[in-house]
Amino acid sequence: MGGSKLRGVTLIELVVVLAVVSVLFGSMAPSFSKLLARNRATTSINWIITAVNFTRHAAVINRNTMTLCAPKTETKCGGKWHEGLIVFSDRNKNARIDGKDEIIAHIPAQNKYGTIKWRAFRNRQYLQMTQMGYTNFQNGNFVYCPRDQNRKFARQLVINVQGRARVVHSRNKEGYPIDRHGKLLRC
Repeated sequence: MGGSKLRGVTLIELVVVLAVVSVLFGSMAPSFSKLLARNRATTSINWIITAVNFTRHAAVINRNTMTLCAPKTETKCGGKWHEGLIVFSDRNKNARIDGKDEIIAHIPAQNKYGTIKWRAFRNRQYLQMTQMGYTNFQNGNFVYCPRDQNRKFARQLVINVQGRARVVHSRNKEGYPIDRHGKLLRC
């Protein structure tokens, strides 16, 4: 019987393999961070779309005006949109929980990677949906900005008077998102 020879990996071979692997991982890191930033932006915008659609649906189903806002206190709107939302029935349309109004949903914050701001006609810090599924004359837009303020990953969601939401996908020549007027999104 012949003896079997065990063959191992030499130190030089191991160093070469580690060098190749580290170069590959190093070249993938920037792409991965861009992928992660895009994914966070998409997740944040989808979170807002879900909240708007839920509010609209609740208004139609309950045949009552519903208000979506970021709570500042337990009964008053005016908080930060990215820190969580509430949806409540708003019978007198004053954007406060009072009288026979009741909270329909607490929507917990999903966004810890940036901010979300609501800019609306009449500068109101809430969004109301009527029983017909329309906004209460409050067309406007939500803007997501990443925490590092990199505008390339900013996103805009436009809400029209009919209560429909659409994401703006327009970009300028440098790849930065722009609004419908061709201006860079403000973070």
